[in-house]
Amino acid sequence: MKEDAEKPFNRVGNNESINQFIMSESTLTKIKSNGSATAETDGSINNIQQMWDATIEYYEQGIPDTSAMYKVYTRMVATLTYQDISNVFSGVYANKYWNVNLMDYTTLSKSLQSALAITPSSLADTYAKNALSQWRGILTRKTTADIGQIPVTGSVTASIDIVCNNSTELLPEQLIQNWNSTFWQYPQVGKNYVYTRCQNANFFGDLSNSESTPIMPTVHMYYTTGGFNQPPSSWLQLTTTNGTNLDGQVILLDGTPGPMPQGTRGCSESFFFNPTSTDHVCLIATVGTDYFSNPKNVDSNWNSSTWITHNGAGAWKNVNPQQGIQNSLSFYNQDGSKEDFAFKIQCQNVPKGSRISFKSTDKSLGLDSGYITVNSHSANYELAVNLPANYKGELIVSMEDPNGNMLPANAAIHIDMYWRLSKGHKQYAPSITLYNAQEKSNNFEDHDLIVGSYTLTGSED
Repeated sequence: MKEDAEKPFNRVGNNESINQFIMSESTLTKIKSNGSATAETDGSINNIQQMWDATIEYYEQGIPDTSAMYKVYTRMVATLTYQDISNVFSGVYANKYWNVNLMDYTTLSKSLQSALAITPSSLADTYAKNALSQWRGILTRKTTADIGQIPVTGSVTASIDIVCNNSTELLPEQLIQNWNSTFWQYPQVGKNYVYTRCQNANFFGDLSNSESTPIMPTVHMYYTTGGFNQPPSSWLQLTTTNGTNLDGQVILLDGTPGPMPQGTRGCSESFFFNPTSTDHVCLIATVGTDYFSNPKNVDSNWNSSTWITHNGAGAWKNVNPQQGIQNSLSFYNQDGSKEDFAFKIQCQNVPKGSRISFKSTDKSLGLDSGYITVNSHSANYELAVNLPANYKGELIVSMEDPNGNMLPANAAIHIDMYWRLSKGHKQYAPSITLYNAQEKSNNFEDHDLIVGSYTLTGSED
């Protein structure tokens, strides 16, 4: 039922005045294929799909979000709610609400208050937070179970939708048809074809900017050194294999690009990757549409953490087999102040009696676990470290089985790097609010924000 007590306008008995308001505005029209002009933004909005259609039309006409909200409100039937408006606008006007590193609920809340006179402001905040808990643009999965819940929990840098197939080229249709299959070959020295899958999971429109001149979703692909929280300044962009394009088209199941209505799956054309060494690398993909351009974040610990957990259209692939007993991974403190971090290590299928160790190449940090003998297949460990301002370091990870050889292929070491915020840190309270972690604050506990993950698997040999 609609929140009648909070409505700024009483629509009962006011249909005539509402219609006069609507018709007094410049009538928005859409030119259909037969050339006739018909009003597409008049009349009642009777359901969610019609609300999406009307909001998209207002967006394409360049109507500001607050004006569009008011127009939508005056047209919608009483069974539709403020929450419905919040949900729809969070997808269509996503660029308006994206603030460097995440969708900012305060921006959406202010628009709701301005357009609809919602009081108290805390009520608008609630609508905005609820809306932004679901990604409503194009989605690249972090895991097979990822349906766009924000923030993403669990593994955030092992995307199933970033694909490398070495020198064998795949058809995008193959990757779409085998949607839940893991296509991944560690990038080899020399020629590699890489791709990104994506889907329109929750945007109830075509994800193109108009019927006459559609702007299809585009993919950017980057690589950087293997590690945890590489700042965007270290990302190097790849070009597509059909030339020198930086923008990769999204190909649909029929083998051609096209608009992506809700439920449609796609895959980028191939990108060319030509590493010159066997060093570990990370691949990063960003998918943009006319509704969400998906800019890179600004270098900082906060931005790295929130961008990776709050961006449904960004994906990372940090899963590589070990290259030897010792492996080097980069890590950063991107802030201009000393900060606390923690590495949390999880063993998977590691044979009992294996030895692992973690240490920094910089002995002054005191980051050195010494050799740890693994006592169970699923052992867990943690290492804390305080990093100087604007620091870049190398973590040496050693992994060997009981016989001193590399781990078997089914073994894996998952390493998560967290930024550790203690109570009193300037970002502690915002992080508690953003991640709904009030219990930690009540118990005076540290709050750990993930800034990156890396998985080293056993040797394929």
